Amino acid sequence: MLWLLPVGILAISSAAILIRLTPADPVAITFWRLAFATAIVLMLGSWRGLGLPRGRALMYSALSGVLLAVHFLSWIPSLFLTTVAASTTLVNIHPVLMLFLSRHIGERVGGATAAGVLLAVVGSIFITFSPGGLLGNVLALIGAASFAGYLALGRVVRTSVGTLGYAAVAYGVAALISLVVGLSLGSNMVAYNAYVFVMFLLIASIPMMLGHTVFNFLLGRYRAVTIAASTLGEPVGATLLAIPILGEVPRGAVHVAAPLLGSLEIPLQALGVLITLLGLVLVIREELKSTT
Repeated sequence: MLWLLPVGILAISSAAILIRLTPADPVAITFWRLAFATAIVLMLGSWRGLGLPRGRALMYSALSGVLLAVHFLSWIPSLFLTTVAASTTLVNIHPVLMLFLSRHIGERVGGATAAGVLLAVVGSIFITFSPGGLLGNVLALIGAASFAGYLALGRVVRTSVGTLGYAAVAYGVAALISLVVGLSLGSNMVAYNAYVFVMFLLIASIPMMLGHTVFNFLLGRYRAVTIAASTLGEPVGATLLAIPILGEVPRGAVHVAAPLLGSLEIPLQALGVLITLLGLVLVIREELKSTT
């Protein structure tokens, strides 16, 4: 089932672009993304069976939803306060936290996984050489910490609860929290035209259902640290998409002295992509070894 990882990575890579193209309050984007995703999950559940969690699993699913709400309520506003490259890179530092959380949820992390995660993080940082706005960067880091907790709890719940049942509770709780936050702040939650609501639906369908829900499905089969590391493909995809769509072209290069060739200029973005992909290969290679 690891072939689904590229699907999830491509899907979440579109999130930052779709959000930046949506002229709406960030809290409203958060709410409608989660509300539409919850509705889609419930519709799928009515067809295939929902299987809602109970007892401790229900509590963990609800707590996961709280962390998911914190993640989106911090990261989505950050996209409007810094560059796409900076925001998506910083929010994806969470695999480092996941290395520490893995021990608490009973996962063993080998040397190759640790090295792969660190390589992927370094590569994603190289993609972002422009720091952007300070507030946006801080919000993205808050989003990273909350996402790590969300994945850890999801891994615990998914060992005994189906994808749709877990997602219905987590997404639903997160949607409710974002609605309460929006109403408390006096955010514009509904006064938008048809184009904006179509964008809300696209954000819910592509990065949420094909991204988050695919990852939640895979959490039932693979380690949380593997799923966390795979999301480091997001800054790669988002940065590349931001160049033609938003006109955000990363600048900067590394100068390397090469024998016979003199000084070579290597674009940081290309270097970051290569390092990130190398890290992901190391993590996925060890995952394949552990499941065969």
